[in-house]
Amino acid sequence: MRKGIALEAIPEIAARWCEGLGLKVEAKYQASGDDELFPNRLVLEGADAQWLLANKGQALDALQFLVHEAQGERDEAKLVYLDVQSFRLFRMQELKAMAELAGQKARQFGSHVFASLSPRERRWLHLLIAREADLASESEGTGTFKSLKVFRK
Repeated sequence: MRKGIALEAIPEIAARWCEGLGLKVEAKYQASGDDELFPNRLVLEGADAQWLLANKGQALDALQFLVHEAQGERDEAKLVYLDVQSFRLFRMQELKAMAELAGQKARQFGSHVFASLSPRERRWLHLLIAREADLASESEGTGTFKSLKVFRK
């Protein structure tokens, strides 16, 4: 494994990269409320932070990719996750509610299938379903965006 940038240095680097893009942004760590699903949440704030959310957050995703590459880390608990205006935090909370509803449907009907989801969203759902002793989940399909099936054990 390659040696990467330490967690403590990421806020300054992310802010500097944004500055290189012409964006005035500050970066600081804030708790997500669920460190298993969303550890090391780095919030980007400032007058230009909203530009990272354009086109469904594609710029935020690109910056996220660069941060992960710079970290050189693959342990989910040690990776930094970027957020702007609680964009990702809100999605995590939506997925928690969706997982609860899917669990109820799976218990009642035997299974529930989510339409195509991003890898991060599928990971969050797998972790949430794993917390339920009587349920299991599996990804279905090929490619980056796959569906996810929740079912009774």
